[in-house]
Amino acid sequence: MLTFREVTPQDAERVHQLYLASPHYFGLIGTHIPNLTEVEREVYLATLDPRRTLVFLCNGEEELGYLDYKMDYPQAGDVTINLLLLTERNQSKGYGRAAVRTLEAQLKNTNRVKRILASVYGQNPQAVRFWENLGYSFAIDARPIMEWYAKPLEVTA
Repeated sequence: MLTFREVTPQDAERVHQLYLASPHYFGLIGTHIPNLTEVEREVYLATLDPRRTLVFLCNGEEELGYLDYKMDYPQAGDVTINLLLLTERNQSKGYGRAAVRTLEAQLKNTNRVKRILASVYGQNPQAVRFWENLGYSFAIDARPIMEWYAKPLEVTA
């Protein structure tokens, strides 16, 4: 069963280890794997933004990946998934789908979210297929850096 566990600034080394276990992703988006100092700064700055949430994706005690999302961005009622990262050995096992479904269920319960957006960096057809298979559709063109895919969130009464 997939669960979320909040990331704190003290967890930067563990986030960095997830990044190191995901070199293909960073190569795909054309950037280097952030070093520990960069990750420490990223995590610290995220904790200063009350709209931003960082969580580990866990199966029991094992950290399979990382999720970074921001509430009310780019507009009120939106949630933007900045990064959904599974280590390479945990990809294609359904964990990404489970993470998105878990997040969607949590957000439905808030009655504040109207739409979820997912940013896709660089040329990443695998990520595009992933989001489209989950019901997301092309929404915002910010190429060559990224594209955004969106899905309306049906609120349950």
